[in-house]
Amino acid sequence: MDDFGNELPVLAAQQVNERFDKGSERMAVIERELGKTRQELGELKQQLADLLEFFTAMKGAFKVLNWLGKLARPMAAIVGLGLALTAAWNAVRGIYPK
Repeated sequence: MDDFGNELPVLAAQQVNERFDKGSERMAVIERELGKTRQELGELKQQLADLLEFFTAMKGAFKVLNWLGKLARPMAAIVGLGLALTAAWNAVRGIYPK
């Protein structure tokens, strides 16, 4: 014992040191696992960003396809009118397809 009465017995000091060593080892394992988890989350974040970019591009593609669909109906009507006028003109001129 020391003069102040706060010195630990040798056996208790060894046990405390062992617990500190085990705690340090456990903390090192936790830090390694945390590092792996951070890396996996970073990869997942990148994959989600790529997926979001893909969906944004597809949204734009669907807008373009919608515009083409809106143009297709009037274009079909114009082509049909042109064919009807051509058929009428051929009928007036007396030219019939064989």
